[in-house]
Amino acid sequence: MSRKSVASYSQNFTVPEQGSGGLVTSVLAKFKLDSLISIVARKSSFVQNKLIPGWSEGRVEKLLFAPKNRSKAIARAPKGFRDEIINTSAGGVHAYSTGSGPTVVFVHGWGGQAYQFLPLMRGLARCGFTAIAFDHIGHGQSQAKPTTLKQSIETANEVLRYIRKNSGAGFAALVGHSTGCLSIVNARQALIKDVPLFLISPVFNYRLYFLKRLVSLKLHPDMLKQYAARFGKIYRKEYESMELGRHLGKYADVAVIAHDESDSETSVTDSIKFCNQNPLTRLLVTKQFDHKLIINSESVWQELKSTLNYDDTTINFSDTIING
Repeated sequence: MSRKSVASYSQNFTVPEQGSGGLVTSVLAKFKLDSLISIVARKSSFVQNKLIPGWSEGRVEKLLFAPKNRSKAIARAPKGFRDEIINTSAGGVHAYSTGSGPTVVFVHGWGGQAYQFLPLMRGLARCGFTAIAFDHIGHGQSQAKPTTLKQSIETANEVLRYIRKNSGAGFAALVGHSTGCLSIVNARQALIKDVPLFLISPVFNYRLYFLKRLVSLKLHPDMLKQYAARFGKIYRKEYESMELGRHLGKYADVAVIAHDESDSETSVTDSIKFCNQNPLTRLLVTKQFDHKLIINSESVWQELKSTLNYDDTTINFSDTIING
């Protein structure tokens, strides 16, 4: 695996400028909303919004905060894995674990689940680590209920405290994907201080990420703009302080970022910009994996082993771990 310098990548990317009032408009233009929404759906959502706006807002929030990909098929832990339910103030959180030794915790993002980390976890178990991943509330096999970023951060704090208390030691590393990276860096500092952070496809601009999700609902443009304006007010009160860049600087010297050039959900330019400003943060840029496939790529596996100071090359990740 080769890792190029941040500077070599920053020459090929530019960070888009965002005006104070044009963010929603730019997102609408980028996704060509009119080409995505049928005339019937647009009229229906418009009528709903005019006649019963309270109901419409509730419907939008349900679509936004209730993940669709909860898996019913995975009823048991795969061979070699243990599963348990961790009780939190928000409800029961399902977790997988495997291996023994220093503990590495995996935190998925919005719409993800613990199951997507199983190949990396299986590999770490063979390297002498304990690997643990949990499903956020509303995801995977955890309690089925709507959730928000703020809720996910609070739940992650409780789960990390539980794992640390029961492991009898600190963490060897914390691995996050997408908005799961926000859950990690917003955790209580005492839990993650001096712990290596491995952030995959991190979301640096949660406001833009949220608006993309909103656009994907294919609502009537008037209703979309109305809800986007409402979110803008909530964002300034609740979410702005949680942005990744506001916290990651405190851990820049122990952080590694892995991001794919073709990521369609969160831009690699944000990671490049952060690493240019924080040269102690290592950057791995991959190609042709997009937002999720990068997780179980050979490049990420090798970089994760390097982060853990594990140099054994006898384990063939692609053949033995993924396909085995």
